[in-house]
Amino acid sequence: MNNYTVYLLREDIKTDRDAIAVNVAGIPVADGASVYGTLFVKPTAPREPKWSPLFTPFVDKKKLGQVQSSAAVLIVSVEKRLFAVTFGQGRHLLKAEAFEERFGLLVTLNSVKQDALRSVDKRTFVDDQNSRVQTSQASAALEFGIDIERDLIRGIVGYPDTPELGRRLSGSDALNFTSKADIPGLRKQLRRYLRAYASTDYKDKFPWVDQVRQLRPKGQRAIELDGLLVEKLKLAWKQGGRVDGCWLAIPDVVDWGRIAGFKFTRKKNEGMSSDLNLPGLVHAFPNEEPSIEFLRAHQAFAVDEEQWPLENWQIYRCIHCELEDGGKSYVLSAGNWFEVHDDFAASIEEFYKNIAKFPIALPIYNHDDEWAYNQALVDESNGEWCLMDRKLLNVGGVHDKVEFCDVYGGKTLLHIKHYGSSSVLGHLFNQGLVSAELLKSDKTFVKLANEKLEPAHAMDLPDDVPRDVTAYKVVFGVISQSEVPGLHLPFFAKVVLKTVCTRILERGFGEVMLAKIDVDQDKVKVKKLPPAKKPVKRALRTRQAKP
Repeated sequence: MNNYTVYLLREDIKTDRDAIAVNVAGIPVADGASVYGTLFVKPTAPREPKWSPLFTPFVDKKKLGQVQSSAAVLIVSVEKRLFAVTFGQGRHLLKAEAFEERFGLLVTLNSVKQDALRSVDKRTFVDDQNSRVQTSQASAALEFGIDIERDLIRGIVGYPDTPELGRRLSGSDALNFTSKADIPGLRKQLRRYLRAYASTDYKDKFPWVDQVRQLRPKGQRAIELDGLLVEKLKLAWKQGGRVDGCWLAIPDVVDWGRIAGFKFTRKKNEGMSSDLNLPGLVHAFPNEEPSIEFLRAHQAFAVDEEQWPLENWQIYRCIHCELEDGGKSYVLSAGNWFEVHDDFAASIEEFYKNIAKFPIALPIYNHDDEWAYNQALVDESNGEWCLMDRKLLNVGGVHDKVEFCDVYGGKTLLHIKHYGSSSVLGHLFNQGLVSAELLKSDKTFVKLANEKLEPAHAMDLPDDVPRDVTAYKVVFGVISQSEVPGLHLPFFAKVVLKTVCTRILERGFGEVMLAKIDVDQDKVKVKKLPPAKKPVKRALRTRQAKP
């Protein structure tokens, strides 16, 4: 049996040379009049093993031997399409944009039975968690714990329906298969896989696979979308940072208690804004011609009162962009492009549109941090609210310590957070879900919460579980500097919110609601700053700045 790794080259790749990234000569692979393809081999020189320095003080270097990696690609033509069969490190001889995305995945999905999967590689697109789930025997997709609304399927291993397709298939961008086929028989085998790739049978067996798919960063489609992003940003530069469907968001969860503002250079007298925003970026580089190179080369900084950087991110990672092209919807989130199926996008938008809005107007945000805002909200409420921010409940177990909510009153659990990327807002929504589930089902949770609540706000709920929580509501308040009416969340934040809302309501809560907390626009304006004071001890300051 022979093991092969195969890529399908894009249709616009017409010659083998178009796919090869390095300058190496092609070697015809033929037997008389029969030509099987062109082989490209990159020679490598022998070198010492990486582990050899461990032993050279004690052992003669010559006795440790040498290692030599290999890299080869066989380009094979089948029915006017080109395949790249790689050997060793041959993948690195191919241009990154030369091959089709998901070729191996679609071949595998079209070739295996629904209950004949052995391994699934998945990625939760909100928090970038990658995982591989394997089973000891062939199983159906449900056995792998796939969340069809939040998981991207990156690769699948399974057993094909017919033995002609190989003993086992493993597919992502590349297809890995084991077959008796030798080089003369390879073209016949590839023809089978080309037919499997063109099939749409997987849409019946695995209909959720196409809801969202991540595009390869250097793939042709992602490169085209980057070009559309640049055009949007050029318009933003002309309009002072305002453009539809494109904005900046903090890509990670941060400690807002330590952050004074955001900057885009290390200059001490550069203007600083209270939140990360596109107008601030334009203000920092008014004469810049936006480009992908510019976005990857520059960073956004979260700084303290002395303008000392606490966090920094590549600007490209901070951009959230939602656009349509060629009748399809695309989202740029945390530095990755995603293609979203129209039906899935429509279902998420419909759900989001119908989430109830909190009817009580919350004060405008003009504070140093979330805690200061929450404290002011309580102080100005004439006893209607009780502050619970930073009051952790030690529930133990997998949750350890959790927040009941940020502000509580009238059987309303109000969770508040600054606007951010999908992962940041997902953290907010999941925090509310954990609290709601504990209030419903944890025996000690009410007692622990009442110990932190003011007596006037103590909950009259039994210790016995599950509790009746129909009188309680969960409200998510998002501090948003946007002047556009309504609360506009990143697409994947809406996906998480849909899941969280559904689960909270399934547990019997009366309502889940959203609230937009407007920001004083004078606070978000870019301000010129005086030169910062130099820290007395820079090394000490650096250590203190780490979260």
